[in-house]
Amino acid sequence: MRHRLAVLMAVLLTVAFVVPLFAHHSIASEYNATKATTITGVISKVDWVNPHAWIYMDVKDANGAVANWKVEMASVAGLTKAGLDKSMIDFTKTYSMEIWPANDGSKHASGRTLTFADGRTFDVSDKWPQSPITK
Repeated sequence: MRHRLAVLMAVLLTVAFVVPLFAHHSIASEYNATKATTITGVISKVDWVNPHAWIYMDVKDANGAVANWKVEMASVAGLTKAGLDKSMIDFTKTYSMEIWPANDGSKHASGRTLTFADGRTFDVSDKWPQSPITK
């Protein structure tokens, strides 16, 4: 009986500590770090949630058609540490966001920096190393 209990405990501890390591997605498999680009538009929605916050931005293309981009950002704690708070977002203003686009060409990206109309810039990424951002 003790042997079974010890084996059960070992299995449970393994599952509790090892399985979460595989839960996080591979960054390179989803986003292209070599094709950083900038999108500009009005933020239509913010999901201030963990493990990653999300911004939805309405972006006009060269023909004037509007596409809604879904942009993944750092955790709420990471964004707070960078000086960004959800209450700072004005849904009537235009923002620029440097992104790493999705590999599949969809309007999905990983955010790198978010720039406000007044020039303030915030590091919103926890993906790849980047140069320091000034606020």
